[in-house]
Amino acid sequence: MNKITKKVLCIFVVVLIAMVSAIAVAAEDVTITGTVNESYQIVDDSGTVYDVAESEKGNEVVELSGKKVEVMGTVVDDDGTKVITIVSYKVIEE
Repeated sequence: MNKITKKVLCIFVVVLIAMVSAIAVAAEDVTITGTVNESYQIVDDSGTVYDVAESEKGNEVVELSGKKVEVMGTVVDDDGTKVITIVSYKVIEE
């Protein structure tokens, strides 16, 4: 391999690593307590709205419209919209 090809390959690898790292940093594991609304969202006590990502657990939670739940999952920001992928949940009895 010539020197230019090696430099281009090194730059490509560095950029690729930076992109993968940014994706990993963008996701955040959280626990949220809030109320499930009819729009497939969870609204926490401070009024923050989280769209529920489609998944097995997410589909179960969105069926609990009007109920207060505690969910654990990963939140990503999708152009200003918080989206949670739920890994576990429990219904909070009031």
